[in-house]
Amino acid sequence: MTKEQAINSLIEIAKDEVGYLEKASNSNLYDKTANAGSANYTKYWADIYPSYQGQPWCACFVTWCFVQAFGKEYAEKLLKHYPYVYCPTLGNLFTKNANPTVGDIVIFYSSSSGTFTHTGSVTSLSGDYCATIEGNTSSGTSVIANGGAVCAKGYYNSNLSGTKFCTPDYSILENYESEDLTMTQYEELNERVNALENKMIYNYVDENMPDWAIPTVQKLMNKGLLQGDENGLLGLTDELLRVLVVNDRAGLYD
Repeated sequence: MTKEQAINSLIEIAKDEVGYLEKASNSNLYDKTANAGSANYTKYWADIYPSYQGQPWCACFVTWCFVQAFGKEYAEKLLKHYPYVYCPTLGNLFTKNANPTVGDIVIFYSSSSGTFTHTGSVTSLSGDYCATIEGNTSSGTSVIANGGAVCAKGYYNSNLSGTKFCTPDYSILENYESEDLTMTQYEELNERVNALENKMIYNYVDENMPDWAIPTVQKLMNKGLLQGDENGLLGLTDELLRVLVVNDRAGLYD
């Protein structure tokens, strides 16, 4: 794979994510717009670092794109560590350039905090104008950290005081063949498939349903707020059970 092919692959993956909205809870993570909220729950954390779910995710989005494009092994080499979840760390590992090139990782500087607080990928250049795709931001002409969406944006570099650009060494991908899964990629894919195939669905209030969820489910059924489908199947997942129980404990169903 040439450098140009690698960068184009990375950019196309990032473009496909534009419009993704972070979630209000750990539900519908893989739907682009469903369950939108401001709790920082995303598929990017679910795939890259599940224990960080609920944290700001702009850097995790960059990591996710690299993993999707090249696999975890190469992503770690290109990012010089794994996972990239904190902007100052990348700034310490890379030469920080004042001027961008396509395929760079941008780390936006905040004068108020005196450090790098937001990140994204450079997708194209036109003179001083730098186009980017960023996670956890919002549309507009200013730098927005923790904005809740994947957006295509752009800035005049001369207006980005303190902002720097880090260039991954794409030459390490010269022997990479995108058509073939690495063993790491295969294992990760297999784990995700198994997780989906073995995902528990609770259709009845019986011994299979967790004891902590039964009182809430029974209450909702008694009130007529929860009903099964035409076959009487409830179709409840672990994630939905947790949401229902939390709401019940908060008194929403009283």
